[in-house]
Formats: sequence, C-alpha cells, structure tokens
Amino acid sequence: MFKTIPPAGIPYKWSFVFNPEKTGSSSFESSLSGLFGGKTYLTNSGRSALYLILKAAQKLRPERHEVIIPDYTCWSVPSAIVKAGLKARPVDIDPDNFGLSPDAVDTAIGENTLAVVHAHLFGIPGAIDKVEKICQKRNIFLIDDSAQGLGARLGGRLLGSFGDAGVFSFGRGKTITTLHGGAAVIRNEELAQAAGMIFRDEFPKPGAGDISAILQLSAYKTLFNRRLYWIPDSLPFLKIGETVFDPDFPVSRMADSLAARGESMLKNMEDIIAVRNSNAALYQDMLKNTPNINMPKYPSEAQPAFIRMPILLTDWKKRRIIIKKGHNRGISAMYPGTVGSIRAIESYLAKNIEDCPIAKRISETLVTLPIHHGINNVDIDNIIYFLKSVI
Repeated sequence: MFKTIPPAGIPYKWSFVFNPEKTGSSSFESSLSGLFGGKTYLTNSGRSALYLILKAAQKLRPERHEVIIPDYTCWSVPSAIVKAGLKARPVDIDPDNFGLSPDAVDTAIGENTLAVVHAHLFGIPGAIDKVEKICQKRNIFLIDDSAQGLGARLGGRLLGSFGDAGVFSFGRGKTITTLHGGAAVIRNEELAQAAGMIFRDEFPKPGAGDISAILQLSAYKTLFNRRLYWIPDSLPFLKIGETVFDPDFPVSRMADSLAARGESMLKNMEDIIAVRNSNAALYQDMLKNTPNINMPKYPSEAQPAFIRMPILLTDWKKRRIIIKKGHNRGISAMYPGTVGSIRAIESYLAKNIEDCPIAKRISETLVTLPIHHGINNVDIDNIIYFLKSVI
C-alpha cells in the first residue's frame, strides 16, 4: 500500500558508503579537468559553482550585468544570478529539446549582456554548438550548464566542454551523485584566475567530515527503496523534489570525503547512463505514435544521457490527473513554472523581457517518467498502461 517509486536517483552499494577509494578533491578535480579541459573548482552545490563563474565574469566585465537563461530551467539558475548581483533575462526555448533557442539568444544579446547560460534538461543536448558560435561572434561569456547533462555528447563533444566554462551538479537525481555538490570547470584562463581568487576568499572548507557523509549516504541508500521512499516523500519539512528560488544560499567547497565518492562513481558513469538510456528507449518505443503525447527530439549527432524521461501532454487537465494518480509510480512534474513566473523575481529581471510562449506551454504540459536502476520492465509496462488509460 505504501510502495512509491522514486522519480529519479542512483542506487549504490554499501561499499560506496563505507569503503570509498582513498582519493580526495585533487583526484576528482583532475578527472573532471581531463574530461572537460579547464581548471576545476569543487563546490557544495551546482548553483554555488554557477555563482562562482558568474561572479568571476562580473569581475572581468563590471560594466555588464545581464545573464541570458532559458525561461524554463531549474530555479537554482536565477538564484545564482541574483546572488552574484546580476539581472536575469529569460528567453524562449526549443520545443523539441528544451534547450535555448539560438535565434532567441541572438535577438536578446545587448550591450549589457555579460553571459549566456545554456542548460541541457534531462540530459538531452540542446543546440549549444550554435549558441557557442553566436557568443564567440558577440564576445559574450558562454556557460555550459551541464548540471543535468554530464556524460551526454553533441557531435562527439561532451556537454560541459562548450563555451568558457561548464557547470555540473552531483545532487540526488543527477547523472552521478555525492548527494550534494557541484563543480565549475573553467577553460577561459582569465575567468579561471578570477574564479580562483573568489574561491579562495569566499568558499570556506566544509566542517563536516566522513562521518557526516556516511550518515547521509546510508540514509539515502536505505530510503531509496519503493517500500520505504514514501517515508521521506510524505514529510513536508524535507521538501523532497521541491524547487525554490533562494538567492541566499550558502557557498563552500566540497568535502574531501564526498569528492572521493564522486571520483569513484565517475568511473561507473557510462554503465549508469547505459541503463537509463535503455529504459528511456523502451518508453520512446512504446509511446511513439500515442495520441496526445509528444516525445523529445534531438539530431542524430546528439547522444543523450537521460536522468528522467520527459514527455509532453496536449491536455494540461489530464496532466494533473497523471501526476496525482501516477505519483507512486515515480511519475512527476519538474519545475513549478517558468523563471518569469517566479513571484519574488520581478525586481531581479532585466528590462523589456520578451514573452516566452514555448517555455510556458512546456511548464504546463511536461511530466517525467522514472528510468533509474530501481525500476524494471514490469514497472515500465505498468507506467505505459497507466498513461494510455488516462490519455
């Protein structure tokens, strides 16, 4: 009766909790720098990593104060922008891959534009190659937000390797996890140097050690189970799956104990991605040509690294039913609305924001399906049957 499938996550062995590799931050930093080419800074969260890059960019070009972002993205992105003392300019997105529309970016760039942040929601590559050319031509910093895109590729290039810097998150539902943590990998030398000074002065070393990591990882492993997940899911103060706009977040460095576990899980990244992509392919095959359901699309040169399987419904009323009745099946929404719809953000937006009808429609019609290691083919069949019965 209380069985609830988590919408996203990564099951791991007890050896990951108690016997991580005897490495630390330097090893994880080196691995990420080797993959993405640049100076790596390990932080306590993905939004802290984004804040670090934006603060460094602002230091180099203090006369500019606007950051172009997708109107439909994680609310941690505008939170980092506001914390850095900058203004957000949300623009519309591509309806097929949920990434920034290159045309919208080109139109939105102005004399006050400091940077563009391009996100890859659900591990689906957007047209960042085109955005990269635009930013190079217009002399704008490009931040490749791969918080959800670690391991995915576009034209053979890893997401996170485009532009001046890449941002990564190692939260619970990402490609790999240390439960919390992030990284900034900065390729622009001036930007990396500026970030280094900010990192030294503003990012303290965390106080908690390996015992704290063991306790948190043990709790997560125990509760990432359909027989027990209902417990944290039902406690409102834990705010499981909640997306908030909070510019007053703390920044610090990643604990060595978590970095060691990040290094360990990074070595298994391809296997993790393979399972998720295989499950995503089952949904795609079984839902293709289903009336009232649209699937994401991406070019042949794109290789996703799905963290969830997103689908778009044509009827927002049925979306409510699916989310409510499908909750225990791991079906969920993503963000509660567009960036422009955040009540507390109005004074932090750039002037003369264009309407973003595609982002608004996606925020009202998108649902996600679970694809992690904790589900099997029977679960997928049941989810498909449920969706078709409602649609």
